[in-house]
Amino acid sequence: MRLVGSALRDELAAAWERWGHRCAGLTTPQWRTATRCQAWDVQSLVAHVCPEATTFDSLAAARADGPAAVTDAAEMLRIFNQPDGVANTTADRIADQAAAQAPTLTPAAAAVRFAEAAARIRRMPEMARAGEVVIRYPVVGSTTFAVVAEVALLEATVHLLDLADAVGGVAPSDLALAATRDLLIAVPDPTAAVEVLAGRTAPQAAIPAIR
Repeated sequence: MRLVGSALRDELAAAWERWGHRCAGLTTPQWRTATRCQAWDVQSLVAHVCPEATTFDSLAAARADGPAAVTDAAEMLRIFNQPDGVANTTADRIADQAAAQAPTLTPAAAAVRFAEAAARIRRMPEMARAGEVVIRYPVVGSTTFAVVAEVALLEATVHLLDLADAVGGVAPSDLALAATRDLLIAVPDPTAAVEVLAGRTAPQAAIPAIR
């Protein structure tokens, strides 16, 4: 299942709203609860996922002409998650950055940021033709707004499962889970993925698909 246009827009907005609602109800002990994401507690996890106030302005400023170098979200993830890809080479820096930003973030502030991001993406006319909107993007050169939104939905969904594991009280929508599942399974080599899912080879041949 691949979400496009308004369906992708609405599902990403809804995912951020789920984050916002859960953050609004977090207690101080829950805010400090350890997660299964290495050294991150809930506060650091939220800091990693929570959209910055400047996110949309940065995307608008990155608009570019011409065809996009990467037009498929699975290909984007494949590039980023290869052994020498940025998901691996910058993992420690990303983890440290989230931990450094976390002390300035409160549950209430995170709830507001998630709500504002959800409201803003719902108002974006570009989402109706997100597959045609080209933007400059690190590492790959350029991609489409649709690819960025699909990866953002994956991130929001996977990490929402991390949040649920840590403190409960929230779950991704069925649609977000289905879209994330199908995107993840498209990342590995098709033969390796089929053989793993059919029980012919060890999971390590295709899993994990992303870091």
